[in-house]
Amino acid sequence: MLSDLQLNSILEDFDVAYWKINLLTKEISWSSHFNNLVGDPDTAGDKLEYFLNNILHNDYRYDFREHFEELTNHSRSFTSEIRIKLENGKYRWFECRNLKSRDKSSNDTAVLLFVNIHQAKRDEYTIEENFFYYRETAEMTSTGGWYYDVTSGAVYWDNVTKKILNCPLNHEPKPEDKMRFYAEEHHEKVTNMFNKCSNYGIPFKVEIKMRTLHNREFWVRATGKPVYNNDQEIIGIRGVYQDIDEQKTNELNLQNSLDIIASQNSRLFNFAHIVSHQLRCHSSNLSLISQLLGEAKTPEDKLDLLINVSDISKNLEQAIVELNAIVTKQNNLKKERQVVRFKDALDMVIASASSLIKRENAEIVAEFSQLNEINYISEYLESILLNLITNAIKYRFEGRKPVIFIQTYKENGENILEISDNGMGIDLDEHGDKMFGMYKTFHRHPEANGIGLFITKNQVETMGGKISVTSTVNIGTTFKITL
Repeated sequence: MLSDLQLNSILEDFDVAYWKINLLTKEISWSSHFNNLVGDPDTAGDKLEYFLNNILHNDYRYDFREHFEELTNHSRSFTSEIRIKLENGKYRWFECRNLKSRDKSSNDTAVLLFVNIHQAKRDEYTIEENFFYYRETAEMTSTGGWYYDVTSGAVYWDNVTKKILNCPLNHEPKPEDKMRFYAEEHHEKVTNMFNKCSNYGIPFKVEIKMRTLHNREFWVRATGKPVYNNDQEIIGIRGVYQDIDEQKTNELNLQNSLDIIASQNSRLFNFAHIVSHQLRCHSSNLSLISQLLGEAKTPEDKLDLLINVSDISKNLEQAIVELNAIVTKQNNLKKERQVVRFKDALDMVIASASSLIKRENAEIVAEFSQLNEINYISEYLESILLNLITNAIKYRFEGRKPVIFIQTYKENGENILEISDNGMGIDLDEHGDKMFGMYKTFHRHPEANGIGLFITKNQVETMGGKISVTSTVNIGTTFKITL
C-alpha cells in the first residue's frame, strides 16, 4: 500500500490532488492539496456526498457516482473529465482517474487522482470554437482555403474549395491540372499573379473566372499571400477563393443596364435636340416668309417669296423623313435575330448601290473566311454595310481609285467586322469627339448630311456592340465594329 509520503514524493512537482479510498469501509481521505483547492470545507463526515452536492458540477454528478461505485465495488478503472468548484467559487476542469498499483498489499486501498487540465481544456475549446466559426463562415460565404507548394507544384484544397469547384471530397488536384480550373481567358492573368507572388512575394486579391470540374464558368474573388520558411524563402502561397458569381453577374448586368440607359438617354437627348432645332429652324423661316409676304408691295415680290416657301417646305419634309428613318430603325429592335451570311448581306448592298459603285469605279474586296455568318438582324447588317461603303465612296480621295476592304474575324471571343478605305480620311483630333453625332459633317461634300454614321452607331449599340474608328487624313479610314 502506498504511503502518503510516497504519493507526495510522486506528485510534489505536479498540480495533482488525490483521494485515498478504503475499499472495505468506503472511507475517503482528501490530500492536503485537494483540501486547499476546495477551501478546506467542513464535510461533516461524508466527504463523497459533500463533494457530489457542493463541489462537483451538476452535469457530472450521476456519472461520477456510477464510476466511483464501479471502482470501489468492482475495482474497475475510473477515468473521467469533470468540473470542480474551487475555493474562489469558479469551476475548473480536472481529469479524474484511479492510480493503479502493482503492490498487491494495497488491494484494500484505491487512489483517485485529480489532474488539473483546465488550460488544456480551454485551449481545446478555443480551437474547436475557432474552427467552428471558420467552418460556418466559410460555408455561409462560400469561401474555401487553398495552398500551393512552390517547390513541388502541389495544390491543396479544403472541403469548401472542393465544393465550390463541384469536386468530390476525395478529389486531389494534380500539379499538371493547376490551370484546368481557371477560365481560358484568364490563364495569362493567373500565371502572372502566381509568378509574382512566388518569386517576389507580391500578394494578390483579384476577381477572376474559374471553371468547375464540369466546366461551368463562374466568378470568384481570389486572395493569395506568400508563405516563408525560417530562412525567409518563399515556399508556398496560401489563400482563399470566394464564390461571387451571383453578385458579380448582377453587378455586370446592372452596369450593362446602366450603360444601355445612359446610351439611350444620350441618344434621346440628342434626338430631341435635333427635332427641336430642325422644327424651330423651319418654323422660323416660315414665320419670316409670312411676315415678308405681308409687307410685300408688288406681285413679283410675293411670287419670289412663295418660291422660298416651296423650298422651305421641301427641306422640312426631308428633315421629317430623316427623323422618321431613325425612329423606324429603332423599332426594328422588335425583330428577332437570325443567322445572316456576310456574303449575302454584302451582295444585297452591292446590288442596291451598284450605280454609285460603277460610276466611281470602286473596288470592294471582302474576306469572310474566318467568320462567314452571325446571329443578327439582317436589315441592320445591310444598313451598316451600306452606310460605311457609300461613305467610303463619297469621300474618296480625288484622283485615287476608291478601294474598300471588308473582313470579319473573331477577337477575344467577340465577332468583329472591319471596313477600311483609302479615301480622304478624317482629322480625329479635331472631329473625334463628335464623330457619330447627328448632322455632324467633316468634309465639304454636297451629299454630306451627318445622318449615316449617327444611324450606324445607333444600330450597332442597340444590338449590344461597339464601333470605333481610326483614320489618317489623305490616307484612309478604318471602322472596327464589335457585333
